Amino acid sequence: MNLHNNDDEVIITMIDHMEKFIEKPNPVFDNMPICPFVNKFRQENKIVYKISNFDYSEKLGLDAKVLDLINEFKTDEYHEVMIVIHPDKQALSLEEMKQFTKNLNNLISPLCLIAFSGHPLDDFNIDGVYTRRDPFINFTVQNLQKVNMYAEKLKSTGYYGRWSLENLNYINHK
Repeated sequence: MNLHNNDDEVIITMIDHMEKFIEKPNPVFDNMPICPFVNKFRQENKIVYKISNFDYSEKLGLDAKVLDLINEFKTDEYHEVMIVIHPDKQALSLEEMKQFTKNLNNLISPLCLIAFSGHPLDDFNIDGVYTRRDPFINFTVQNLQKVNMYAEKLKSTGYYGRWSLENLNYINHK
């Protein structure tokens, strides 16, 4: 297994995953894409992709590189989404990534930001569709108010129709 993918290959792989899976209509989401807004953001170049060998440990907490990326994104007035991708698919276990994301959200919520993680082994699913099972370990950062606005727009559709109460609670406690 190649643990030293170049940045372009990693980004191309993630974009390919988005195009072929995240952006495709899915019956579980009332024939809407898993993320109905990602295609628009991608087409308008509103997504900034960062490659980082970020790490996490309970003793040391979040990686300083992550904090620099968060600060950079917070001052970026153009991009709607930042996706930080780890080029090593095995750098963090699923549990380590979940803890990383929980700690990151605790840190960035006062900045009105929210993070979602992806992992090749992520078990989060909506009616059997593993929405966060991405080709690389990653986290996405967005403005919380905008995420809430987009989620509110989806409430008038059938998008959430097959979400369990557990799924809804999980995303509402991020």
